[in-house]
Amino acid sequence: MMYVINELKKKGNVDEKEKAEIIQDVNNRVGGDINDLVNAYNLENELSLRKKHLVSCLNLANNEVPSKIFSAIRKAISNTNEVENLKARREALDARVETFYNETESLRTELNKRFTAINKLEQALEYMKSYEKIDALSRQMKQCSDDELMVLLYGDLKEMSKVYNKGHRATYIKEYLHYWHNVLKDKITNHYEDVLKQIKWPFVTGSENATPPKEALVKFKNLTRYLFLIQEPEDQTAKPVSEEVTPESNPCLPVKILLRPLKKRFLFHFTGTRQTARIDRPEWFLTQTLTWIKDHQAFVSAHVQPIAEKLDLNNVRAVDEFNAGLIALAAERLYTVLALYHTQVAKGEIVDVDAAFAHAVDETLGFNRELTILIGREENSVLSVLTKAETFVRWLSVEKKYALAKMDETLGNDQWGEPVAAGVGAASGAVLWVPRAADWFVSLLKTIEDRYAALPQPGHRLQFLELQLELIEEWRVRLMQLMNAAVETLTPESFLAARGAQALPAVVNAAHYTRSVLLQRAHSLHYLQLHYYRRQFLHFTHQHHEEDSTSSSSSDDEDSEEQEEIKPKPEGQMEDAMSLNEVEQRAKKMAINAISRRNSHITDPSQIDIDIYTALWLTSSPIANLAVTEPLGVDEDIEVAGVFAEAPALLARVRDAGLAILSEHILLEFKAGLRDYKRQKWHGLVVVEARALSVSAALCGPLGALCMRMRGAGAALAPPLAAALRAHLAAELDHHIYQEVVLESWFNTGGTMQFTHDVKRNLVPAFAPPNKVASQVNQLPKLLEACKLLNLDYDDARRLRTMLAKSAPPGIDGLSCQGIRHITPSEALQILNQRTDLSDATSPTSVMELF
Repeated sequence: MMYVINELKKKGNVDEKEKAEIIQDVNNRVGGDINDLVNAYNLENELSLRKKHLVSCLNLANNEVPSKIFSAIRKAISNTNEVENLKARREALDARVETFYNETESLRTELNKRFTAINKLEQALEYMKSYEKIDALSRQMKQCSDDELMVLLYGDLKEMSKVYNKGHRATYIKEYLHYWHNVLKDKITNHYEDVLKQIKWPFVTGSENATPPKEALVKFKNLTRYLFLIQEPEDQTAKPVSEEVTPESNPCLPVKILLRPLKKRFLFHFTGTRQTARIDRPEWFLTQTLTWIKDHQAFVSAHVQPIAEKLDLNNVRAVDEFNAGLIALAAERLYTVLALYHTQVAKGEIVDVDAAFAHAVDETLGFNRELTILIGREENSVLSVLTKAETFVRWLSVEKKYALAKMDETLGNDQWGEPVAAGVGAASGAVLWVPRAADWFVSLLKTIEDRYAALPQPGHRLQFLELQLELIEEWRVRLMQLMNAAVETLTPESFLAARGAQALPAVVNAAHYTRSVLLQRAHSLHYLQLHYYRRQFLHFTHQHHEEDSTSSSSSDDEDSEEQEEIKPKPEGQMEDAMSLNEVEQRAKKMAINAISRRNSHITDPSQIDIDIYTALWLTSSPIANLAVTEPLGVDEDIEVAGVFAEAPALLARVRDAGLAILSEHILLEFKAGLRDYKRQKWHGLVVVEARALSVSAALCGPLGALCMRMRGAGAALAPPLAAALRAHLAAELDHHIYQEVVLESWFNTGGTMQFTHDVKRNLVPAFAPPNKVASQVNQLPKLLEACKLLNLDYDDARRLRTMLAKSAPPGIDGLSCQGIRHITPSEALQILNQRTDLSDATSPTSVMELF
């Protein structure tokens, strides 16, 4: 080992890692037994043999090196000589080439001039021949009488126009092209119209199933192919100035000819002074447009579109172009009719212009729905008429006008508060509690939503959303007015009958029902899209406003602006380059993601353990309408109110205010009738057997009246509101009797038994929910715990009083052990001190002066 270490020290270029590996290998092979050195001798012999082998290899290499070096040097000298020879030959060739170029320079110059002249002459000759070819094609077409051959020659002319597309020649050939296009179009169109008469185009309703004559159909297809082949040149097509050019806005030539007789009929019937052109009957031309589309689109799809596909005309969509042409007629006429409505106000030709306008809007929306079903896609050209600035503003004002008028009419009817089955989706036998007016108002909001949901621009939909919010606020104000009027009509006899004084409960039900529906609709895809679009659009406009202000600011603020740009953007903000269309797409995506998250976070109601009173007052319980009974998702990332903002919270205030008034009115009579019960001598009642006990006479009257009023009010309220009212009344009664009776009275054994019987067998069952056993609820916690203290055994009560008197933690622990959590230690001590059996013997007058 020392030998190995010394050898390694001699090798200065070996690093420590290699040294450690060598030493480890030697130790492993030699072993740890110093008396057994056989492995060491074997290792020494092996290393010696390897050393001799390496030495012999080095000697052999030394002997071969001189011969190889000599051969390499000889080859290098040979290659050098060859390179020198090639270099000399190149120089000689360069000299000869230079001499040749100098001798032939004048000849080359002359040849270049002559070749240039020849090329110019050839180009001129080719230019003249192209004109001759164009004229020859024109002469052939002039002498030709065969339509198919003329179409083929016209196709050659079109190909030449693609080749010769510059200069005067391009203008010359385009003039020929336009001339022959008009000639062919007029000629083929005349034949086409004759064939259309043979197949009885345009069809009438019910005739689309009649098969056209076979010969006429063959001619129709041939002529359609010719018309496709002579399609108008692009520069001859009239392009709209303000609208985007689409295949539908510039239909193909066959479709244009197919639309001509329909346009004539449309103009004949629905323009001018004819009876069918009445501006107050827009449904006539809208219905006729749908009928024409239905009768003709199958024929166009079967006999026109396949020809375009065979000719590889990929940009031709014959059915869509045909439908768009008819829809454009209806849209143009609708625009004229709506514009005439504005002038009719001054002329007075229509009695109710707003009613006529609303009727036209209804018919247009119905037309759009049927059209979408008929053609299988959305067509917004008709809706774009309704979204013109002047028309759209009037649409909003008319919607608001009629909604408010109907709201006043509905609430002014004496039957507005009558309960209904909460819409057509209510289950049979469901509890009737939704007021007729609330059901109508919710239906109104849904109707308005259905009307504007089809609008293509989200900005227009947001304006209608603002209208809905205005109507909701008007609805809330009217409910407050009705509630104030209902409060003035309350009498002591109110709610003693099951169906008496329904105005106040109807207001509470209406506010609760409207709020519940708004919260549930806020999480629908439609309103979530509007919610996120409004947020994104506000950020979009704010961002552009900041950019404008930044561009107009002085250079002194550049440093601060750069610092603001360095700040990280909040999550969910848009990039600077987003367009309004991208904003809408982003809003749709966010709405879909929100619905997915909400559905994935819906919690099992059985897993939620909350206080029943808080749950009934702070959350929305399911309502009778099955169409809106889907529970709201528990997702903190989604705003509960969404686009409706403060509206649900304001309606909740109306609901809570109405419930508070109901509770106060019911408790007022109860508290007034409880005077005799409070004055009852609880310290002097005789002990009666438990089975012979009955409710106290002084409590019977007030409690009976309270139960009747509570039952009458509960029957008129929604189930969750009735439960909330019951819980609130129980809490108020619990506090009142506890303060006025328990803390102000002494109790002997007979008084304790009677009071316990009144609480457990009469008060607690009176406030128990209908589907609960009285022993399973704890809606009178203070009274029940007071009964526990009054019924404690003498020793336990005395021991507990002693602990409470010391004001030490053991006293609090003693209350907890007895299940008393709603009574403070001082009040518990007071109750125990007021037990006659625990009174101090040294001062009996404290008890005796009660008698």
